[in-house]
Amino acid sequence: MLWVHVTAAPTASRKKRTAIGRQRPSHNGAAAPARAPSPTAMIEAELSPTGEPVVGLYLHVAYMFVMSTFAAQIGHSEITPNLIGVLALLNRHPGTNQAELARIIGLERATVGGQVSRAEEKGFVRRDRSQQDGRSYALYLTSRGEAMLQALRQRIPPHERAVGAKLTLEERKRLRLLLDKLVHG
Repeated sequence: MLWVHVTAAPTASRKKRTAIGRQRPSHNGAAAPARAPSPTAMIEAELSPTGEPVVGLYLHVAYMFVMSTFAAQIGHSEITPNLIGVLALLNRHPGTNQAELARIIGLERATVGGQVSRAEEKGFVRRDRSQQDGRSYALYLTSRGEAMLQALRQRIPPHERAVGAKLTLEERKRLRLLLDKLVHG
């Protein structure tokens, strides 16, 4: 596994980023020196001398960057990123069963089963016998799960603005579109 030092998300003013080797204007309009390659770009250059993008490397580093502030700003030792998806989708699809939830999320049933069990242990989710199929359980948010989802709606936007501060709103929207395409086609 490759390790790249990731600093916490910025909380102050946003600075413009430029492509490696490109001149960028300084505050007085004159060309400022080109930005040095990032540690990630240097690792990529070693792994792909032909210049083929190593997207997984950038995704890993970006994930570490975003997660470096997740616990303090969003999770508060109450919830993990995996459980956020479970809560959000059960809010959108109340009464769904575990197999259907796994299909919606796009993960194996056993993986989602573990996530649902953790959400249930934390008091966010309840399982009721399905009225359509006595062999399965319908999943619902509890009042605690609904309260957590409401808290997340307050905590996530400022965190996202902070971690995305080096990008414009349009760049963040474009990144979201590209990542969605990467994952879902």
